[in-house]
Amino acid sequence: MPSSPPSDPDEPARVGARLRPLEPRSLGQRSAQIVRAATRLFQDAGFRNVSIEQIGAAVGLTGPAVYRHFPGKHDILSQALTTQVELVATLMADAEEHGRSPDEQLSLLLDGLGDLTAHRDVSTLWRREQRHLQPAELDVMRGYFAQLSEHFAALVAAARPDIAPSDAAMLGAAALSVYSNTSGMRGSLSPARLMEVQRAVADSILACRLPGPPEPDPDAERAPAHRRPASRRERILDAATQLFSERGFPDVRIDEIARTADVSIATLYQEVSGKSDLLRAVLWRGVQGILYVTAHALSRAGSDDPLDVLIRVFVEYALDVHGRIMPVFTSDLMYLPDTEQTQLRNAQMDYRAEWIDAIRSRNPLLTAADANALAQALFGYTCEIVESPQLWSRPGVAAELETIARAILNPTGLRGAPPES
Repeated sequence: MPSSPPSDPDEPARVGARLRPLEPRSLGQRSAQIVRAATRLFQDAGFRNVSIEQIGAAVGLTGPAVYRHFPGKHDILSQALTTQVELVATLMADAEEHGRSPDEQLSLLLDGLGDLTAHRDVSTLWRREQRHLQPAELDVMRGYFAQLSEHFAALVAAARPDIAPSDAAMLGAAALSVYSNTSGMRGSLSPARLMEVQRAVADSILACRLPGPPEPDPDAERAPAHRRPASRRERILDAATQLFSERGFPDVRIDEIARTADVSIATLYQEVSGKSDLLRAVLWRGVQGILYVTAHALSRAGSDDPLDVLIRVFVEYALDVHGRIMPVFTSDLMYLPDTEQTQLRNAQMDYRAEWIDAIRSRNPLLTAADANALAQALFGYTCEIVESPQLWSRPGVAAELETIARAILNPTGLRGAPPES
């Protein structure tokens, strides 16, 4: 990465505006214990599946006793998310204070994020449970996260003066996603090895050059609007996919699905037995769909590198309408029975096995756990693109995602794991 030394070598570089400090609630020891316990429970079981009584029991309190510390469960979730933002904001402030250049600040920040996320899960809660905040709370939290993202993008732009600010923002978002998707990457990796993988991937992302936006083609056809399925069952599944991806399974009512599909509730129940049946069908469609198109593409690959084929098919699939299923799988799988969750995860593992094999064919020194972490890093970032209209609507986003995918899956700085003693 090109170096950008500060004008005064005796003073740390100042990049962009100072981070606006949060206004955290002052917590006593017992309140802090409640927040930590609730965070673990929310991450393991989901916000909707955890009761105040369970939170209290985790810290040796009755349910009613918890209300002496917090007005309700939403307030605990809000405080848990605020605590996570504070951790990242502190890392950014420390990097700004001690780094003498944008390069040094980036390095310190990435090291801090790696140490933080490799030893504890600080990302699942925001990615999966933010939708349960009250609207005003959600606006505040999104504002904080946007501020952190903008500060990081400014840091990348200062360290990479050779690229456009919009590209710095894209690369910055991709690098940050490596640390916000640690729960998927971890697998069987030790914290030390996970940090090595994270850092190598982040450095690889930040060093890559994105392709320029495509030249406007006046003769090109406009992308067709999403086609409305002809059959009523397909309309119902399409409506459920849309609503689950936008608002999450728990907050969608069956009458809303019927109305969006333009069928009566009675007609809907002729096709499915209920909302859980719809969730099951949506998730199986996503897993089986990507398995089928991938197997078909690989069977016709010829001399093409399997990893290049996987990237091309995955990007096309993810940025198409079926990409909406990705965040549903991440956030709502937990609402199915355990046996069905296991079946879906096993099918997903069959798909991931193709990536692990292709990654290790290109770099045989990597372990299966290393390759799994690289694939999960790509899946996590792609899911963030699908959920972000700002990123998803960028001109040439498919080519950009393919470029970033290659940087993620083949980080030049990642060496094989040392042999176990």
